[in-house]
Amino acid sequence: MSRRKMNCVLTVLAALALVLSIATHTTPAKDAKSTVTPIVKSDVKLLKPATLGGSDLKAGDYSVTADDTHAKFSKGGKVVAEVPIQWKDESSKAKFTTVVVDGNQIKEIHFGGKMKYVEVAQ
Repeated sequence: MSRRKMNCVLTVLAALALVLSIATHTTPAKDAKSTVTPIVKSDVKLLKPATLGGSDLKAGDYSVTADDTHAKFSKGGKVVAEVPIQWKDESSKAKFTTVVVDGNQIKEIHFGGKMKYVEVAQ
């Protein structure tokens, strides 16, 4: 191989090594621990005051978001309560977003149009 061809091949190999090095540092891992459940967001109206994770919620409209481990109730853009949760399977899709309250404690949140609901961890 001529010296010119050898320099061209080495330049291409060096460029490929650089690109691969950059790609491996910017690409997230593809293992099971790196997958994140999409956030579910819905609006709900509490007809009576309730308690969630030690926080007292007044009757009114709230925005509820849930990820794979936590649910948050927000009002006016501010988080007013957050609790750890566990996802459970529904037998059918919920028609509406509803909150299951036992006494005054929120126990479950069912999201409209979803086949899963969240159970508040104790």
